[in-house]
Amino acid sequence: MKVGRLSRAATRRRKRLFRTTSVIALLLALVGMIALAALLDPKEDTALPNSDEIATEMVGAETEKPVDGDSTDHVYIGKPFTTVYADDRETVVYEADLGDKYERLETISGFVKVQLNERMTGWVTEESVTTDAQALSDDEVVAAWQQVVPSASESVLDWIGKDVATVREQIGSPLVVQRDQVNEYHFYDGFFLMVRNQQVRAVDWDKQAVTSPDVEATSEQASGIWYEGENYQLKLFPYSGVMRVRLEKK
Repeated sequence: MKVGRLSRAATRRRKRLFRTTSVIALLLALVGMIALAALLDPKEDTALPNSDEIATEMVGAETEKPVDGDSTDHVYIGKPFTTVYADDRETVVYEADLGDKYERLETISGFVKVQLNERMTGWVTEESVTTDAQALSDDEVVAAWQQVVPSASESVLDWIGKDVATVREQIGSPLVVQRDQVNEYHFYDGFFLMVRNQQVRAVDWDKQAVTSPDVEATSEQASGIWYEGENYQLKLFPYSGVMRVRLEKK
């Protein structure tokens, strides 16, 4: 009887050991299958790049596409002293000159949103802008400017379009600087620089004798005359028997 009882106990131990061994073997098999699937799954290899070379190539391919300098939508201010409004289209923030060229951002309900400078946008009425500008040659525009401001030096042409700090190294510090919401105005003896985004955009001469250049104007109105060249603009603003003259680079 004693031997029989020991045999049954040994049998139970063997059964428990078998079940335990089977469970462990099954778990090991499952772990092995999961690991093998992970190694063979192509998604695991492409979930993230192994280095930044792919991202660099993608960015390079995107940024190195040729950019058409004339592809941006621009409009010209078609009326002298055009009111520019804030986003509420009621508050006046600026007064644009005839011939001013701005990037058009959108057109809504008779208003055009334009980029005034690198920080500021504004709204003008759709009827106050135009996309048509009869282009003269730059030589014609420069010749017209020399007719109306014969005392000006041709070195002015080198200033326009340059960084204002570079120009000040050449001609010295201004007598005074004034600012509005869009531009800075650096005043010298007999002329001033119009500066936008730290770049000299135009040179103005005030109280000049009223003179008509020997070239057809792009737009001629009582309070403003505009000559549009390939790269330069000439603007004349008559008032009280004299006029303000602006030579500007687009």
